[in-house]
Amino acid sequence: MDKYFPQEKGWDRTNIKIGLYRVITVMILGPIYFNYCKSQLNWTILWSLWLLYAALWIPLQGKHSKETPNFWTFTFIICDVFFLLLFSVIEYNVLENYSAVLIIPLFQYLIRYGRKTAFAYVFISIAVILHICISHYEIHPVNHIIVAIIMLLIVSNEGLLIQENKDLRKQLYNISIYDELTGLYNYRFFTQIIKREINRANRYRSSLTVLLIDIDYFKRINDSYGHEKGNIVLKGVAEIIAETVRDADVAARYGGEEFVVILPETTLDDGYHVAERIRRKVAEFKFEFGKVTISAGVASCMPPALCGEQVLKRADMAMYSAKKNGRNRVEIDNIVASAT
Repeated sequence: MDKYFPQEKGWDRTNIKIGLYRVITVMILGPIYFNYCKSQLNWTILWSLWLLYAALWIPLQGKHSKETPNFWTFTFIICDVFFLLLFSVIEYNVLENYSAVLIIPLFQYLIRYGRKTAFAYVFISIAVILHICISHYEIHPVNHIIVAIIMLLIVSNEGLLIQENKDLRKQLYNISIYDELTGLYNYRFFTQIIKREINRANRYRSSLTVLLIDIDYFKRINDSYGHEKGNIVLKGVAEIIAETVRDADVAARYGGEEFVVILPETTLDDGYHVAERIRRKVAEFKFEFGKVTISAGVASCMPPALCGEQVLKRADMAMYSAKKNGRNRVEIDNIVASAT
């Protein structure tokens, strides 16, 4: 998940669904085995513990939104296999085919946490299966060996497909929010995040500053040196912007040769200094054909006044004032801030 779209502090839908599926699985299998067990009392006690354990996934993993395993993930991996050991002790003659049920959690670990976690689950399962076969020589190991082979094949084959699908989704996600040429966020993403940051500034009564940046005489660069050189300029300016702003700031390509930067919890003066540093770095940078300059406009929302999308229009007007007043300068809401 992108850092500008952090996970909300709450329940993770995928892990909630996994927890519900675990509970449903136990509730379905429990009565089936109950009808065949010789020691139904022991099975009822174990089934109750199994049901409670399955339900614990919801509170313990329900808020874990990352796709990397945590402490509780590995705890569940061990406990999933540990219950197989308990079943083999109580009713091994009835539950000798229970190892097939290990495939159900396997898919959950594989889809949610990836191949490495799934392989760890498989290897622990195989170790327990071997222990059961050795401890209870009455159990024929063929069925368990087949289950172990199937689990390895699932992780090897299906795991590869799942990883490819994850990589594809990540590529599509990146395409949807990043500008392919500059590597900054695109206009579509910016239109979403500006509303989010405005609402946040109003909610917490914090300042919000917006920079609008335009490359001076960019059409002349394209006409004189070609669009390939123009693209190099766009990339270079984008890199300077990305290096100058903070991680919490949002830098995006606004369109053509224009860029926009959102500076949360930043005053107008601080925003001006950021814009001025960008302007100075660009002016000092040497491209193959010479130097390039930018013009920038700065506008802010300051509490107690409420913030709105007009802050972007004000930054746009300030940027055009910088253009009219000679370029290679930063202006704040139509007030000249720098002409060096």
